[in-house]
Amino acid sequence: MEKSLNEETYEKLKYDIMNFRLLPGDSISAQKVALRYDVSRTPAREAIVNLEKEGLLKIIPQSGTYVACINCRRSAQEWFVRKSLEMGMVDAVFENADSELLDKMAILNERLIHYTEENEKIPRIEIDNAFHELIYECSGELLAQNIIQTQMSHYNRIRYLAELNSSISAKTNDEHEMLIEAIKKKDKRMYLRVIKAHISRIFNELDKLKGIYPQYFEKE
Repeated sequence: MEKSLNEETYEKLKYDIMNFRLLPGDSISAQKVALRYDVSRTPAREAIVNLEKEGLLKIIPQSGTYVACINCRRSAQEWFVRKSLEMGMVDAVFENADSELLDKMAILNERLIHYTEENEKIPRIEIDNAFHELIYECSGELLAQNIIQTQMSHYNRIRYLAELNSSISAKTNDEHEMLIEAIKKKDKRMYLRVIKAHISRIFNELDKLKGIYPQYFEKE
């Protein structure tokens, strides 16, 4: 189904915020958005309104609208939702997983293992997301998939920063391999242990990320 100009503008603006093409603290206005994406101010204003509701833009009275800094409290709440949904999918994943799914998961993880910006042209997190989308689709939990894809904005920006650091991203590759192995062995206990650790790990790295990117996080 063809997307409307309003939807396209919203998605482009959100993509640029999520991938730090627009940085926390950057000033945003309908005029700037309209010029950036070559649209009128109507879709630009709608995109701003929707992203302010999602917490990615912050309106400061008598000052303006800015790209929001990462809110760690909100990211923790988003993590709880994702953890609950992903761990709740396990039975369906094990019922429906087949060799085709495992092959696709392995291919995506190989791309992550050998990732370079020259080879891929897209951020690592997009390949990581594609890996997890295979799990969501296999489980048949499409509403859960949509919630995870659209409502995890602050948590996912932390994930993006984590994937820029090779010492952190290497752990992503290892945990993906363990998830594939758990499905192959039909070992639900192993899968649950790994998936919980996998989606929780960024919080163990949070102080490190705050040290590298202090300007991207809200002051607590």
